[in-house]
Order: sequence, then structure tokens, then C-alpha cells
Amino acid sequence: MKSRFYWTLSLGVVLVAGAAARAGAQVKKREEVAPRPAVVGSIRSDPERATDSTRTYAAGALRFESSWGNVSIIRGADGPVVGTLGWFREFDLTQLLASSPPAVADARAFQTNNFRGSLVGVMGATTTLIGVLVAANSSNNAASPILVIGGLGAMLWGAQHLSMSYSSLSRALWLYNRDLKN
Repeated sequence: MKSRFYWTLSLGVVLVAGAAARAGAQVKKREEVAPRPAVVGSIRSDPERATDSTRTYAAGALRFESSWGNVSIIRGADGPVVGTLGWFREFDLTQLLASSPPAVADARAFQTNNFRGSLVGVMGATTTLIGVLVAANSSNNAASPILVIGGLGAMLWGAQHLSMSYSSLSRALWLYNRDLKN
């Protein structure tokens, strides 16, 4: 009986680890932003304006970096952190992205999925831990495998919703950056 339980537990851990690996956000350490040369004939005024609009975009565009469930929203390539999200922490992302209505819709989807994924993931981890503790007490209890499998399922569901939330955040920031005024 114990060997089946440990094989099931091991399989669950592998499945959750695989899902968590796919749930990571798209992160690049440091992107170098070089001003792009203006295309001839694309701007009717002087070429300095093209350089200025590129600099304005590079200074005003938003991006995010994530680390262990914490997300930092950063303005520009090396600019300030304008907000931090994650693990039941959030700031008013919709207010930050208010100038772009499609970005606000995706920001709301991010907030909903992030909260649900975090909450259910923590509940699943707690349930799995309780199941493992019950099994470790050498009690012949049928509830321990059910708790472990249920907890692993909840963790998988939570990881999927966290992945969906990061996709919504990425799309929201892209829409905001697309709508920046030059």
C-alpha cells in the first residue's frame, strides 16, 4: 500500500513541477533599447522628432519582470518600478493602464486569474501537506491519498490560472505600449 502511495505522490509532484515550469512568465533580464533610425518619408517634420518619439516611447513603455511569484512593473528600459504584484499583493493596475481601454480589460483578467490561481494553489499545497502528514503517521487511512491527489490537482489548476494571468498581463502591457502617444 505504501509503495503505491509514494509512486502516486511522486507522479503528482512531477506533474505539478512540469505545470509550474510552463507557468513561468516571459522574462528577459535586461533588454537593450537602442533608438531605431527613422524611415525616410515616414514623418513629415524634421528627423529630430522621430528620435524624440522613440525616446518618449522607450521612457514611457511598460514591461514586467517576475521572480518567484512576484511581478515588478517597470517603466522604460532601466526606469523605476511603478508597481509590484504577486502572492496576494497588488496595486491598482487598471489605473496605471487607464489610457488604453483594451489594456484595462486584460489587466482585470490578470487580477482575477492571479488571485484565483494563488488562492487555489496555496489551498492545494496545504491539502497536499496535510495528506502527506496523515500518511507519514503510519495511519491506515484512505483519506491520505485522496488529500494528496486532490491537493496536487488544486495546485495544477492554480498553476494553470497563474499562467493565464501572466498571459493577460503581457497582453495588457503590450496593448498599453501600442496605444502610447508619441
